[in-house]
Amino acid sequence: MSFIYFKNFHKVEYDDAASMIFNCCTENDKVLFAYIESNLKDESEENKQFINTNQMVVSDEWIFPGENLGYVNNIVWYITETEVEIKHAMQIDNFFRCIILSKDAPLAQFDYLLDMIEDDDSPVLCVYDQKTDFKDNVFPKIKCYLKESNIKT
Repeated sequence: MSFIYFKNFHKVEYDDAASMIFNCCTENDKVLFAYIESNLKDESEENKQFINTNQMVVSDEWIFPGENLGYVNNIVWYITETEVEIKHAMQIDNFFRCIILSKDAPLAQFDYLLDMIEDDDSPVLCVYDQKTDFKDNVFPKIKCYLKESNIKT
């Protein structure tokens, strides 16, 4: 697995960030966002409905890099099919986690995992690439959405 860091990603407008994620996909892919199930009780009714309506699966499998600290039991994975839905998911959780995977693939066989994390200086978007083609094949298609942020890969 390879990875790439996008520093200053927090400076990318939501519309551009949603377009970027949407354009990482092909017609055979789906974008699933992760949400910790126990946090649903604190969400607005609108966000709960959005997550529950689009829910694909609830899993206790930890597929993210780094160790599960033990307090996360279930993760709700919900699908986003449009740029508007991707934007909504990103607004629900600024430190979002999502995966791009082939439509019939299990969660752990994602192509790309996008993980917004807190770095020493600012939020950083980490892209974990199991296909090892992100930098050569995907990045050229999406870099136009990142121009305002002075992204450093």
